[in-house]
Amino acid sequence: MGDFLNELKRRNVFRVGAAYVVVAWLILQVIETVSEPLGLPEWTEAFFIVLLATGLPLVLLFAWAFELTPEGLKKTRDVAKDESVTADTGKKLNYAIISVLVIALGYFVWERQGLVEQSQSTAASTGGGPGEVVQTAGVASVAVLPFVNMSADPEQEYFSDGISEELLNLLAKIPDLRVPARTSSFQFKGQNLDIADVAKQLNVAHVLEGSVRKADVRIRVTAQLIEAETGYHLWSDTYDRELTDIFAIQDEISAAIVDALSDTLGIKAEAAPHVEAAANPDAYNAFLFAQHLIQKRTKSDIEAAITHYETALQLDPNYAPAHAGIGLAWQLLLASGKTYGTLSLEETNERSQPHIERALELDPDLPEALGTMGLALDAQEQYEEAIDYYERALAINPSQTDIRNWYSDALSTMGRERDSVAEMEKAYQLDPLSLLTMSNYAVTLVNMRQLDTVEPVMERLSQMDPARGATVMASILTQQGKIAESAVEVFRGVDLDPSSLRLTAEAAFTLARFHLYDDALVLWPYPDRLLPIVNATGDVDYVLELAQRQFEDDPTDPGNVEALAWAYYWAGDTEQGLKNAQRYLDSLGDYRRSVDGANRMFVFDAWRRGDREAALDRIKPLEAANDDDLEAGVDNWFLHYSKAVFLFMRGETQASLDHLDMSRSRGMMTPQWLARNFDMLGWNDLPDFAERLRKQEEYARSERAKFLAVACGPDGFSSWQPSAETCAEVESI
Repeated sequence: MGDFLNELKRRNVFRVGAAYVVVAWLILQVIETVSEPLGLPEWTEAFFIVLLATGLPLVLLFAWAFELTPEGLKKTRDVAKDESVTADTGKKLNYAIISVLVIALGYFVWERQGLVEQSQSTAASTGGGPGEVVQTAGVASVAVLPFVNMSADPEQEYFSDGISEELLNLLAKIPDLRVPARTSSFQFKGQNLDIADVAKQLNVAHVLEGSVRKADVRIRVTAQLIEAETGYHLWSDTYDRELTDIFAIQDEISAAIVDALSDTLGIKAEAAPHVEAAANPDAYNAFLFAQHLIQKRTKSDIEAAITHYETALQLDPNYAPAHAGIGLAWQLLLASGKTYGTLSLEETNERSQPHIERALELDPDLPEALGTMGLALDAQEQYEEAIDYYERALAINPSQTDIRNWYSDALSTMGRERDSVAEMEKAYQLDPLSLLTMSNYAVTLVNMRQLDTVEPVMERLSQMDPARGATVMASILTQQGKIAESAVEVFRGVDLDPSSLRLTAEAAFTLARFHLYDDALVLWPYPDRLLPIVNATGDVDYVLELAQRQFEDDPTDPGNVEALAWAYYWAGDTEQGLKNAQRYLDSLGDYRRSVDGANRMFVFDAWRRGDREAALDRIKPLEAANDDDLEAGVDNWFLHYSKAVFLFMRGETQASLDHLDMSRSRGMMTPQWLARNFDMLGWNDLPDFAERLRKQEEYARSERAKFLAVACGPDGFSSWQPSAETCAEVESI
């Protein structure tokens, strides 16, 4: 036996075998790296493993049977031992093995440093944030970038996006792990930027990226967790499975990330959350496609999403996320200034409520279902209950910034302005590249006259969406009393995005403020909902007709009841106005009932009847809420106008005039609106107040002329052109 081993050594069989194994390993690593970028078939790696394994015994037999001599390749038995050069060949093989090992070590270091091209393929450049972000090693924060679609069919991209979003939501449930929201992470889709830059913009210490390849019933998911500061891969893995194992793959990735960050998080991999599995892959596939569509936030895409949610539920009636998704879709099709459809509240609730309730029955802790229930209650003006659902959802998944935006808005409606602003700041930190969050945050800052703070947010928003940027700039100019310039910005925004119904509606309101009522009605993008724009014209009889019709279409909508109340009141039917106002107030929660604007109708009625005591009693909660908003930093025209009214009723005339002046400098109060309110309060008979109205009328005429000079000039708008008669008015000035 000893002689046989010595002969194996002499013939360099062991050295040849070692060299072959090292080279084979290196070949397999290269194949694994390039197979996805080159689109090689899934069986490529398995084929080479079998091929190389088969070659090993053949190579060993060849090394035993043959020897490389100066004269060429000869059979070993034909070479005399005293003429053999196996010792020299052995030295050459040693050098070869060392060289290959050095190459293998270099490859290993290369992979660890994250220099593989794929590891940078999903990052993007969208401009820096408003401040510098300092990354600290060990910080428990992970950004989930959209996984690359490596499938042969580009249409499968929704699937890779869906897997990424599902992983993001899964990781966001881990306590003390900060995960930026989807909209910001997905801004880096399909671009190329260094991982450290991505992490800096998202304010995270780690980045999770990967790829998905789907072929028939097979799926391959690769994922890697990168430490942004060093570029090192803390963890990476590849999963080749049946499509039915997709939920297990997501669970395993979640557990692996928890394990990699366990020292920081203080929990073990076993504590990682688990994905909610659908009954079969087809149901999950339909769900992911619906999720892909609903993110686009257009009426047609939301309606298409509903079809795919329905398909998912036909295949799996007990899949809670699909119930929550279709419930949200129906809520988004409500006819309102914040949503995208034309359905009445009654129609929306009939279609969405059963799905929301079913989702919560199946999974009481599903954040998406909790948030959507909050949104449904919000639409019904049940703000206290809505806030409770929002808070429950965000406690489970803090990265749901859509819910956080809704939550902030509800808090503001309830008079909790400090809390509302704090939630918007959180939303912006979690989702700094979301257009919706940026826009809402910018408007919040403008409403508080923090114009220096809003500037960097505005710059980023304008870079990413110039149309939205123009509308926020319009708000800033309004706060500065530059109404004509503000109106120009509104129309510049519509010119940039003529498909936006909301921007077009704002442009129509702008025309109404300048007494261009016919043009406003033509531009108004909601022909089935004329009441808001007609209300701006001051045509009280037409307003009452529309309000009655709207109420008859959906008497369950509290907003329709309130609109009907004010329509009766301004049309002179005080009794019906007060009756419907009380009906509306009775539908609200305790706190909201005491501070809602409908109470002003009772204040005005008492004041006109000369019942000063009743008026003062009714304004107490209204003034307290108004003062709270002012103390919280909110600084807009309506709060100052309201304060002027409250002070006047309490006999503090000079303080009332001061707030009236502040109100006039912070926005466009149309003269006709002021005249109606002045008449009701008796201010037209008081010289100091009457002088303010006269100045406001002069100011409105001046700003109208400035606006029309632009609209009628060479730099006018493509979305609206004034009539020749209107432009002639400008020429005559």
